[in-house]
Amino acid sequence: MEKFIKNSIILAAGMGTRLNPLTNHAPKCFTEVNGIPIIKNMLQNLLESGIERCTIVTGYLAEKIKDKLGNRFDSIMLEYIHNDLYEQTNDMYSLWLARHILEEGAIVLESDIFFKSGIIQKSFESMKNRSYYLCGKYNGKPGEIYIKVDEKMIISSIKILGKEEKGLIDPSCYMSSGLIVIQRNYGKLFSKWISEAVEKGERRVLFDKVLSDHIGESDLYVFEIDQNDWVEIDTIQDLNIAEKIFKKNFN
Repeated sequence: MEKFIKNSIILAAGMGTRLNPLTNHAPKCFTEVNGIPIIKNMLQNLLESGIERCTIVTGYLAEKIKDKLGNRFDSIMLEYIHNDLYEQTNDMYSLWLARHILEEGAIVLESDIFFKSGIIQKSFESMKNRSYYLCGKYNGKPGEIYIKVDEKMIISSIKILGKEEKGLIDPSCYMSSGLIVIQRNYGKLFSKWISEAVEKGERRVLFDKVLSDHIGESDLYVFEIDQNDWVEIDTIQDLNIAEKIFKKNFN
């Protein structure tokens, strides 16, 4: 397989309070789905995709993550960047701390996503040198990042909506899976945009908001995956859903 991305960034600074009591004494990314920690599932998917380097941005219970994972996962080199302001910031700030990696081109992942094996590699083979979100078609299930595309699957809008704004959702839209593939040229732009946001004091926003503000300045695509190819695990209810879906997938 021709490979364009060697780097990955996992954003794992958050406290995961909606998963209490599971996250009272353990990082959210250690939450297990049918006995498999979320972060192990992510790293295994990255390994299958030929990724050589993973930078994990830590915050809450950072030492537990470093002690558990060490400096390698099979052939993937693991590095760590600590977000000292994890209680006062959001994922955009964590990504800004790893912007030098972003500028080289990287897969960026939220640390609470459980994926079906093979979907990252499949997207690589299909999308080649494009930058893109992995998304599923909106099917009514709760989410946060809603994306519309044109006829070429180029993103035309990104909206961040809370549960109380569900009536504003376009039923033809896509939902972000929490994984985005950024090529080098786009990564340099993205790094510039998030740096500008940090300079303005916008430390609590999602990185998707920054991308939304710059739609049209450079092409960003959607690669469609099935809704059952991933689950974002924010709550105990999400965890129960993930265990049902992936019990079927593993059998």
